[in-house]
Order: sequence, then C-alpha cells, then structure tokens
Amino acid sequence: MQTFLVFEPADGGRDVDDADRILFVREKFYWSAFFFAPLWLLWHRLWIGFAGWLVVEMALAVVMFMLDLNPGAAAVIGLLPSLVVAFEGVELRRRKLLRARYRETAVVVGRNREDAERRFFAEWAGAPVRREARADSRTSALPLTTPVPAPANPVIGLFPEPGAGR
Repeated sequence: MQTFLVFEPADGGRDVDDADRILFVREKFYWSAFFFAPLWLLWHRLWIGFAGWLVVEMALAVVMFMLDLNPGAAAVIGLLPSLVVAFEGVELRRRKLLRARYRETAVVVGRNREDAERRFFAEWAGAPVRREARADSRTSALPLTTPVPAPANPVIGLFPEPGAGR
C-alpha cells in the first residue's frame, strides 16, 4: 500500500474545476532524489532546497579537501546531502505547497495513485469546504481553542490532597 498526502488550493471549492488543482504527493524514499539530487530539486522547483544542498555540498568539498581524505571516503561523505534530500523530499515538497497557499487536506492510502485518487474523490465531493483564516499573507492563523481549566486539586502523583500523609 502507498500513502499520499493530498493538497487543495486554499481558495478552492468543491467543483470539477477545483478537482484538477488538487495535488497528490507520495510519501516515500525518492531514489531519483538520492542519485540526482540537484536535478530532482530543480525539477520540483525547490529553489531553497537546491541552494541549501549546494551550500552543504560545497562546504563538505572544502572540508574534505582540507582534511585530504581518500577518494572513497570523500565519495561517501559527498552522498550525505543527497541522502537527506531523498529522505526529506516529501517534507520539502509539503512545505513548498503550504507556502504556495495550499492546505493539506487528507492522507490517503491506496494500492497506487489511481486507487488513492478514487478513494479521496469518493468522499471529497460531499465534504464541506474548510476555509482557513489568515493572520497575514505568510502564515495561517491557528484555530482558536478554549483553554482547559486547571483542576481543583493541582496535585500530581500518589497523594490525593496537598499535604496529606502517606
């Protein structure tokens, strides 16, 4: 079974036109990101991730040159930033979509992407649209919750009352 994160545009509704704008991102280790990290980052338009990968890769190259490591060790150490991109690729894409005013709507499990889409859209049409209030243009406001009242007896532990004997 495969797991997909589902993202809807924040300004979207529940009609056929908005269904075309829904994105499914599969949660997995991306082998393509491991072997071709800079191309993978550029393909998905993850500019900040690419810049970070490039800076870390250059810093590692300088450190490896200064330490005069043998080529085998340098190759293994040089793959570490790509390994991070392969493991964290989903999170990088998720954060990019959230900054682009998408909202994470659901997590869907299916045999493949088509099955996951079928499961999602079976419930999507009837569900109410959840609009999120924006505190400003960059961050979304957290939903307001009522504070939990403190218990009348604030003692935590084995004794039922403050100052009670054992």
